[in-house]
Amino acid sequence: MFFQLLDNKFDCAGTYIDGQFIWDRVPEGLSKTWAYSDHLFGKNIDYAQLLVSGRSLDAVCPPHLTQRWEEANKLLKGHYKAISASSIDISDVCFYDLIPKKHLQHYFDTKNEITRWVFDNVERPEHYNLLKRTQAAVKELRRHPVSLNVMGLYHDSKNDPKAKHLYDAFGDRTPFVDYDIFGTITGRMTTKKNSFPILNLKTELKRHVRPTNDVFLELDFNAAEVRTMLALQEHKQPEEDIHEWNIKNIFKKDLSREKAKTKLFAWLYNEESNAIESDFYDRQSLRERYYDGEEVQTPFGRTIKAPVRKALNYLLQSSSSDNTLDRFCKISNFLRASRSHVAFVVHDSVVIDLHQDDRFLIPQLSDMFGDTKLGRFKVNCSLGKNLGGMKEFKW
Repeated sequence: MFFQLLDNKFDCAGTYIDGQFIWDRVPEGLSKTWAYSDHLFGKNIDYAQLLVSGRSLDAVCPPHLTQRWEEANKLLKGHYKAISASSIDISDVCFYDLIPKKHLQHYFDTKNEITRWVFDNVERPEHYNLLKRTQAAVKELRRHPVSLNVMGLYHDSKNDPKAKHLYDAFGDRTPFVDYDIFGTITGRMTTKKNSFPILNLKTELKRHVRPTNDVFLELDFNAAEVRTMLALQEHKQPEEDIHEWNIKNIFKKDLSREKAKTKLFAWLYNEESNAIESDFYDRQSLRERYYDGEEVQTPFGRTIKAPVRKALNYLLQSSSSDNTLDRFCKISNFLRASRSHVAFVVHDSVVIDLHQDDRFLIPQLSDMFGDTKLGRFKVNCSLGKNLGGMKEFKW
């Protein structure tokens, strides 16, 4: 059954279904709507927006509904402008109580029709369930503000342009991380406009990011993309650091870890390089299995258009990213019953804002993170009182 939510703020929410508005609860038996809301957590609902890679209603509206949708939007925006220009404090009232019922019905009926059209005409992607889980986990993460050492940032801003930019953006407002799960072709997340820039935060500024609980716990895959490659080749994962293992088993000569790492990646994504000659790392077999000459098909169900020179890169980056997102979703859901929460996802790592009462969960969280759909991956664990002071530890 199709429905839409009215939720412009947390305490002003309702459900529109079959021409009626229900304000006190989200009814049972609903199945399809346009987009996810926190009010729908844990419910078996499908979302049209996930079928169209996060595009807007305006972008996907079919031609036969375009005029109707434009009129519905124009009416609602007109009411909003009129209310904003009046002496009414919209934060004190429910916006929807101020709109004539027939205009609301027109708007949500049209939104329902666009939603229905998407479900009828757009094929569900194979990785839909991962998108659905990631969407809920990202919305959960956004509920937790970033704790920023504003005074320290202000001090640095006097001599550091990037610190000044960060202070100007977040010095007088609460920062949040708002991820875009459709930000890249491979599925690796980006951050939205006005989000705290956790993915490209300057190393020197990370010390100003502090936990809201007691400590940050970072779980990081050891050489994630290399281990992803081994998993796709169905090789057994080395239990030790992958680069140390390569020195002994692939290069078989005295190299520093950093040189071995550089040499491996220089070969891996350079089709013309023959720097490594080993059946253990076989680029061609992966292309033959996962690339048809035009598209990469990942083991997580993503289909990505790619030229030959990008095929292996897209395959490994996308598979590695989805492997991390799958574990992020698992850990985020697990921590709902605790005082801790996921604070950030940074490429192939998950950073947890850990409460001291949950410290006994660290071994379980590490095990959960490493138990991936591509096999058991080695996990590096770090702790720190701020994001710039993380120290690796073992037990």
